Amino acid sequence: MAEFLYKAKDNKGEDHAGSVQSTDVHQAASALRRRGLIVITLKLKESTGNRFLGRLFNRVNFSELVILTRQLATMVSSGLVLSDAIDILYEQETNKTLKKALEEISQDIRGGLTLAQALGKHPNIFPRLYVNLVKAGEASGKLDQVLLQMADGLEKQREFQAKIKGAMIYPAVVLGMMVVVIIIMMVFVIPKLITLYQQSTIELPLPTKILIATSNLFVQFWWLGLTLLIVIIIAFNRWNKTEEGRFFIGKMLLRMPLAGKIIISVTLTNFNRTFGLLTSAGIPLLESIGIVSDLTDNPVFKKSLKEAYDGVERGLPFSSLLTAAVFPKIVGQMVNVGEQTGKVDEIFFKLADYFESESDHMIKNLTVAIEPIVLIILGVGVAFLVISIILPIYKLTTSF
Repeated sequence: MAEFLYKAKDNKGEDHAGSVQSTDVHQAASALRRRGLIVITLKLKESTGNRFLGRLFNRVNFSELVILTRQLATMVSSGLVLSDAIDILYEQETNKTLKKALEEISQDIRGGLTLAQALGKHPNIFPRLYVNLVKAGEASGKLDQVLLQMADGLEKQREFQAKIKGAMIYPAVVLGMMVVVIIIMMVFVIPKLITLYQQSTIELPLPTKILIATSNLFVQFWWLGLTLLIVIIIAFNRWNKTEEGRFFIGKMLLRMPLAGKIIISVTLTNFNRTFGLLTSAGIPLLESIGIVSDLTDNPVFKKSLKEAYDGVERGLPFSSLLTAAVFPKIVGQMVNVGEQTGKVDEIFFKLADYFESESDHMIKNLTVAIEPIVLIILGVGVAFLVISIILPIYKLTTSF
């Protein structure tokens, strides 16, 4: 027997909540109906350990959300009833967390809630942007069109993220392997050579002395290095939680050579695509600015959007508030054209495509630039190791 938690109403409209023992959810619902209760929500009670493991191994990733949106958009645009579409998604879903959420969403919709209200109960799966777009689609009677636009936008965003991750794989793997090789050399290989060199009376060359001193630090004082690393990480995280720290780090990231320009282009791509989705769905500008500000990670852009929000609230045009200090001039100029022509959503989508193309080129150029730099670093490191190891051996052989 399993324990299910429920929320229900009786015939007088009074609320009831509690738990019921049953073999499955259907029998639990039948038992509550026999009591004269109208079930609002009914879910399996999980232990703390099971809940933790479920969150760890059954997370809903972005790709799963994109696939779910595309399937839901296809079914709704084909004329399928919303509750039936959710039930179909529930039946075919394999992710336990998402499956459970879909079951609760289906129950909420049948209980009289709108899709946006039902989705809003699961903020860990459906972000604020997603819920607001669905809400706008339901209010305008164009939920099918909004879902299709959302599916297209989310798929483009997924492809864009995949490009960025794919471009970063090579340098990340090479640098990771370099760190592993250095640790192995310093902890296992060099100490054995030190024993050989200490038995001789030759004067060790400077590169070998540096290598031995570094190896000794790794072997004898690893705990100190680990402690310092932990202290630095903790101090950095605490500083990053302060408003001044977040702003300073965000500003420095944008000023980094090459990487800073990529971060700006990626942020602008997401910024414009999100605004395009919101404006095309008919969401008011002030609300759209607030949503985009919440979704923006970099505090420099977040601060600029907050100032823009205050300016729009005072009656100023949005395009005039996209300052050149943060946003490129093309953004303000293009948005101004959109405001004059009444096609702001189209302008945002065009800007998103433009900055996505710019980001793609920059990432490719960065990858091309990183490859020779990594090879040079590897070459210098290998040469230093060879010289440090071979020179003493050469002196030993010539001394006999």
